[in-house]
Amino acid sequence: MRGIKVELLVNVNDKMYEISELVTSISYTDKLNDGCSKLEFSYIDDKLTIENGSSVRFKYDNKNIFSGIAFSHRHTKDKEIAVTSYDQLRYCKAKDEIVVLKDTATTLTKRMCNYFGLRAGTLTDTKYVLATGVQDGKTWLDIVYDGISETLMNTGKKFCLRDEFGAISLRNLEDLKLNLILGDDSLCYDFNYEKSIDDEFYNRIKIYVKGDKGKNGQFIVEDSNSSIKKYGLLQYFESLDKEVNISQVKAKAKALLGLYNQEVESLSLECLGDTSVRAGSTFYVLIEGIELFKPLFVKSVTHKFLPNHTMSLEVAIS
Repeated sequence: MRGIKVELLVNVNDKMYEISELVTSISYTDKLNDGCSKLEFSYIDDKLTIENGSSVRFKYDNKNIFSGIAFSHRHTKDKEIAVTSYDQLRYCKAKDEIVVLKDTATTLTKRMCNYFGLRAGTLTDTKYVLATGVQDGKTWLDIVYDGISETLMNTGKKFCLRDEFGAISLRNLEDLKLNLILGDDSLCYDFNYEKSIDDEFYNRIKIYVKGDKGKNGQFIVEDSNSSIKKYGLLQYFESLDKEVNISQVKAKAKALLGLYNQEVESLSLECLGDTSVRAGSTFYVLIEGIELFKPLFVKSVTHKFLPNHTMSLEVAIS
């Protein structure tokens, strides 16, 4: 890694150590709306033991990669110590009873940060007001993810919750586009591509609404001229047994059709590393063998930094 600066700082018992010269392996994993990011590393030393609860900070080539807390450490007879650390979203896995009232995914994130005493970063206003209810026995993370999912279902807008070097952020994926192309002759050295209508594909949306005094109704939107004719009828069904705004129901049905009435394309890539790539990032892929030149967003990424920087990506085509 000639010319690349690696900085791994740990704070053990209020004393700071820079241990990059001792490290034998280091990897960073980030997933889209699926828990905290994780930094795993191994080092050889017979004097320094990184205790659980120690703070960990990692920079690569002067880029901020990870800030978090050590949650486990393992020892071998060869004096190698392996450490697993997580960002501060790990604390939000606590279960609770939470009332959702006139909240958006943004206000829920603010409440979560306040409750756990976490530093908030960029919190994009999702604007969509979530359904009122009591969330009992779920983790704070799952409740925020449910809010993000409900926002997507009703507006078609994608958001992600993540820790950005010690600051909890809620981002619109539209704001995470990279000026980056991966594929033929551009960082990528292997891939696996799949196109499917087997899961999360629907060309008819049916929403059943149960009103007061037996006044029930149903709303159906479908793509009968092309999609149903080509693939057959694949129906999504949802029942709402409470008072709802009919115009909102129609808008939701239309948004769901737009979201689900397209073949699901997935792609895994093995690439040379780029530190700008995180879960939620969007970039372009160019692979002539499968005639693919489309924007992708990252569902999960694992960066490995030793002996060279590589990354493994799971992506969805937006």
